[in-house]
Amino acid sequence: MWRFVKIPKAVALLAFLLPWMTVSCSNTKVAEANGWELVIGRIRPVVAAATDKPHAAHLNYYLAAAVALIVVGLLLSLMRKRMAVAVVATSLGALALIWAGANQYTAQHLADAAAKSGRDTNMDQVGASLIRVDWQIGYWVALIALGVAAVLAFLAIRDPDTR
Repeated sequence: MWRFVKIPKAVALLAFLLPWMTVSCSNTKVAEANGWELVIGRIRPVVAAATDKPHAAHLNYYLAAAVALIVVGLLLSLMRKRMAVAVVATSLGALALIWAGANQYTAQHLADAAAKSGRDTNMDQVGASLIRVDWQIGYWVALIALGVAAVLAFLAIRDPDTR
C-alpha cells in the first residue's frame, strides 16, 4: 500500500489546476476559478462590466496551507513507511483546510459579509441570496484523492509486510 500513497497525493496537488468553482446569479454564470486562483484569491469574471475595476486579490490562507501540507505529504510519501503516520496527518489536515478555505466562498458567507459592510444591507443580502456557488471537479478530485491517500497510508501502517 505504501508505494501507492504518492499517486493520490500528486493527483490532489494537480487538482488545483482544474476548475474548482463557478458562481452564478439567477442561473447566469458570472465567475469561475480553478484551485490555484482560489489560493491566490482571484476569481475570474465570465462577463466583465465596463465599469468593473480590478480589485486586490487576498491570499486564501487556508487553501495555501492545504497546498503546503499536500506538498509536505507528497515528499514524506517518497520516504520510508515510518512516515505513514505523518502522511495520514497531512492528508487529513489538508482535507480540513480545503473545507475551511472553500467555506469562505459560500452564499451564506457572502450574505454575512454584506451585513458587515455597513452599506445598504437589505439590498446586499437580497443580492447575496441570488448568488449560487457550485463546486466543480477539481474540488471534489482534491478531496477524494486526499481521502484515498489517508486510507492508503493508514493501511500501510497496519500492514506488517509493507516497507
